Amino acid sequence: MEKVLIVDDDAVTAVLLKRMLEKEGFQVILAENGKEGLKAFAENQKDISLIITDWLMPEMDGLEMCQKIRQMKTEHYVYVIFLSAKENKQDIVAGLKAGADDYLTKPFSHEELIARVNVGLRIVRLQQELKKANHHLEILATTDMLTGVLNRRALRQRLIEELERCARKETSLCLFMADLDHFKKINDTYGHLVGDKVLQEVVKRLKQNLRPYDIIGRYGGEEFVIGIPEICYRQIIRDIAERIRQSVANTPIIINDTELKITISIGGTVAKPRLEDNMEAYLEKLLKKADDALYEAKQKGRNRVIIAGESNEGAHR
Repeated sequence: MEKVLIVDDDAVTAVLLKRMLEKEGFQVILAENGKEGLKAFAENQKDISLIITDWLMPEMDGLEMCQKIRQMKTEHYVYVIFLSAKENKQDIVAGLKAGADDYLTKPFSHEELIARVNVGLRIVRLQQELKKANHHLEILATTDMLTGVLNRRALRQRLIEELERCARKETSLCLFMADLDHFKKINDTYGHLVGDKVLQEVVKRLKQNLRPYDIIGRYGGEEFVIGIPEICYRQIIRDIAERIRQSVANTPIIINDTELKITISIGGTVAKPRLEDNMEAYLEKLLKKADDALYEAKQKGRNRVIIAGESNEGAHR
């Protein structure tokens, strides 16, 4: 049920509007002036899609209330209709400039008011649909659709943003590059559908060992990059990487009654960027260090962790 906020110091008008809208199936909240209207909106803003307000009211008029509402950060658009005895063009323009979407003068007809309310709600719903569509497009543009983590382009952008944040906060970023061992053999033996399910399960296990604000993305076919902020000491880095490795290696993945023993190799590095660094170039160096460490892990037998780029005391640049 749509919620409408009516703000009017004239009790007769407010009750009349309430009855009219409730008869049309709306849920109505009443406020006697702009100050009460602003408070009522703040308490119910997630549910209020439309506001009908008078202009001249004590304590706070409709114009000021409308301006303050427009300054608030709302999750959805709120359609505002001014209902006032003021009827000259300058007043109408002033109301629209303050943030109103429509203006109706008193006395008003029932049919016209309901028609304008329905127009407003259509606009609100279209805006909500557009917002959902844009959000869906954003997900498509930034997400690897198979695994649900960041795709390569979005991953790089997110890591650059995190490096910039680390530079401002004078903290560090740990970077892991993880690669499934002998993944081609899985695809060749069991088929790509099974391979896809293996990737999905591995990502699930990786995410279970990360914090909500840690970064993970698919860098290549079976290669993933993980960014962990504010971690710089060797033992902590190794412990995290080992926990991630063991989460994959210690428990077989079962697909279609087939038990698959999957392992991953991990290469890691850590650094503390500075504000003057070129973050794109800096990220390339970090990725190269992590990739070199991953290559070393592969060369030494796979299913292991190699950490490079730091000492016992902390991170080397």
